[in-house]
Amino acid sequence: MRNIRAIYGLSSFFSLISGMSIYLFFRDLNNMLLFAWVQKPLFAGTVLIPLRPSFFSNILRYNLPDTLWFLSAVFIFRCLWIYKIKIQKAYIHSFYVVAAIFEISQLSDKVPGTYDLLDLLFMGICAFIEGLLYNISIKRRLA
Repeated sequence: MRNIRAIYGLSSFFSLISGMSIYLFFRDLNNMLLFAWVQKPLFAGTVLIPLRPSFFSNILRYNLPDTLWFLSAVFIFRCLWIYKIKIQKAYIHSFYVVAAIFEISQLSDKVPGTYDLLDLLFMGICAFIEGLLYNISIKRRLA
């Protein structure tokens, strides 16, 4: 079980770093909510890699980072409460609701960011697949 906890911890870290890297290499960092609280690094914005506009490049730039951050949070909840399934489930489901509310609240001018239905769709698909894989492989081992 220690290995599973370590895998979830590392998966959380790599999902977070991957989402941040997409922003760093393919997006304008001025729109990143994190930099409303933390000063943006000096090198940020100098490594921007241009992509030709297409459906897939837009998904890479705009939807995949949020989905990876979402997945990172789910992984960290799994890691922290690997043996306490009811608590884990409560935190993860609460996080699903908070993430959806945050995305929908971007329809308002008071919340930074741009509402995107595809963000909700990809987060939902990600949650479904992650939950399915968890139930098939991990939950059976814990029971």
